Amino acid sequence: MFKAPLNKKELFSVFIWLFLGQIWLALILSFLGIFYSVIILLYVLGAGLFLGYLIWKNFSQIKPAKSEIFFLFLVLSFIILFSFFSQPTIFSGRDQGSLSESAIRLSQNHKLTSSSPAEKEFFEIYGPGQALNFPGFSYKENGDLITHFPLGYIVWLASFFSLFGLFGLIIANGVSFFVFSCAFYLLAKKLLSPFSALLAWALSTTVFTSFWFFKFTLSENLALALVWLGIYFFVLFWDNPKKSYFILSFLTFGLLIFTRIEGLAFLLVAIILFFLKFKNHHPFKILLDKKIIFLFFFIAILYALNILIDWQFFISIAKAISKPFLESSANSFLPSNPLFSIWQIMKIFYLYGLLLFFLLGLAGFALSLREKKIRILIPFLIILPTFIYIIYPNISGDHPWMLRRFMFAIIPASILYSAIFLEKFFRRKIIIYAFLALFLAGNLLILLQFLRFIPNQNLLAQIEKISHTFKKEDLVFIDQKATGENWAMMSGPMNFLYGLQAVYFFNPDDLEKIDLEKFSAVYFIIPNDNLDFYSKNNLIDRLEPVENYFIENITLEKTSLSEKLVLPKSETHLILGKIYLLK
Repeated sequence: MFKAPLNKKELFSVFIWLFLGQIWLALILSFLGIFYSVIILLYVLGAGLFLGYLIWKNFSQIKPAKSEIFFLFLVLSFIILFSFFSQPTIFSGRDQGSLSESAIRLSQNHKLTSSSPAEKEFFEIYGPGQALNFPGFSYKENGDLITHFPLGYIVWLASFFSLFGLFGLIIANGVSFFVFSCAFYLLAKKLLSPFSALLAWALSTTVFTSFWFFKFTLSENLALALVWLGIYFFVLFWDNPKKSYFILSFLTFGLLIFTRIEGLAFLLVAIILFFLKFKNHHPFKILLDKKIIFLFFFIAILYALNILIDWQFFISIAKAISKPFLESSANSFLPSNPLFSIWQIMKIFYLYGLLLFFLLGLAGFALSLREKKIRILIPFLIILPTFIYIIYPNISGDHPWMLRRFMFAIIPASILYSAIFLEKFFRRKIIIYAFLALFLAGNLLILLQFLRFIPNQNLLAQIEKISHTFKKEDLVFIDQKATGENWAMMSGPMNFLYGLQAVYFFNPDDLEKIDLEKFSAVYFIIPNDNLDFYSKNNLIDRLEPVENYFIENITLEKTSLSEKLVLPKSETHLILGKIYLLK
């Protein structure tokens, strides 16, 4: 299959084939409802042995240079450092918890749907659609729960959870960051001098958005790898129209459409660039190759199946796109006032040390555009659709959360084109390196301030202790503020990790519609600060205190664009409450 000997570029391509193969395999297994860890394990072991064999057989040909060893050492060091200051984000209430929960449920149930007595009871109340009591999930017509998010990142997380447990979620982010680092650095070397490329990679690694969102199980982490991997192989194909480069780029962007909705726009731009470049050239005939045609229909059929399985997600995306143009929203920027949106985004960029990259990146793009060299513009043009987020991020305004919109495309592109601008604007290398080193020092200042902070660091151990109070046949209602953090509720891990019938409770009227006889007992977990809600709804007299609980949790303070723009600080919450038995 492979000619001998292989060079380093070809060996890297083999590694990427295996990387992409694992995600495609996991995606197909999830569609078929046979997502078993033994299949993933056999693939990983086989891929590892195969790659090891190729390295051994071609070792004399691929002997790495000192600069490459240094680069790999830096990459692995940063990944280990970021992993050390991370913990799995598995709590209910926000995207990172819902994505982790979806992955863990997939690994446990071997299919995309799940069901439990408590979930069935609430389905009888609300019917098909968004499952409000189970954040991040929707009810299918038969009452089963299914994720409300794209499947690409979920199956990626599930693969590693099935092999390594909770720590596998961190390993998954580490592997995707490794792939991003390699792809970004190799791409930068094709557009910059080697040392400038290394500095550009260092900037992309130490920038706030990279190390901060590494701490979270958010789909942007896999998208970061896929976007820049797809662009890298597209540029390789642009320079040398080999079928393997085209297929790797196509497979990568194909996976991206299962991971982020922006992937459709990226794929469309790449196709347009391909037609503009090769419409009158021999490489255009690649599209007539049987393998390419098969891959196209294979991905199209899988995506159609994805829409059928997860159609409620696509409906919600359509609503999210159209809603701001139809009515006002107090929680996000509106395209009706784009200048205000741009001004607010620029202030956030300035606060987190991103503004200079963004402005110099635009300058680098402008200089490249003036030279009319499309090859240099390829990365910018492919990620261009995400610039709509500068006008309308379509996300709540609290920061640093809202920066996730920019972390996988705009920020890395800004850094890359900042380096390109410096190389085009200054002739002396010492000046270029001085600027890049100064930017790196600025990144490190913010990194040192936020790196050691681990969101909800000791929360899971406290939730596990509370979980021992209940039996699996009990129904446990969880107040939204039971942990003091509505974005880190305990209902999720109590359910999918500890096997309890735990439900996020927000509507007192539901209590009269549930068949309570199906459960051995019904409990409430309520913080003392929120007892008024239950008093106002005439529930407090029906609740008998069983025992006290307390939770100590450290989070970042909530900061939004409507407040004074300052970097958020950590704050400690001490939550006192009680566990109640429903009489």
